[in-house]
Amino acid sequence: MKIKESVKFAITLGILPWIPAFILYKHSMFKTGAGVIVICLVLSLICFIFEKFSLNFKNLLTKIGSFLGRYLAIIVLTIGYIVAVLPTGLIMKLVKRDRLRLKKPQIHTYWKKYENNNTDYEYQF
Repeated sequence: MKIKESVKFAITLGILPWIPAFILYKHSMFKTGAGVIVICLVLSLICFIFEKFSLNFKNLLTKIGSFLGRYLAIIVLTIGYIVAVLPTGLIMKLVKRDRLRLKKPQIHTYWKKYENNNTDYEYQF
């Protein structure tokens, strides 16, 4: 027996909101969680009854998901860069700290000389 695409979507729409509703309930937002469940169950019932509405609603949600998947990551990463990386770089420049040692003097070699005369290789690991 093959299940129609609209029925699969309606079942998913009826089951899926229970997870965020449970999370909202755990954070003392029972009315919000109950509202999410009621709205999704009503939409699920409408999708069961009207197949054309189900397909149109599914296409709309697919387009919204595609948009969010394409642009939301860029927006969040840009905001994270502006909030975290940019101020850190500006503060480091103001304090004149060069943790990456990018401004090196013109020297013949970049090897560092270490003086460690009491090296015991017996217990090195």
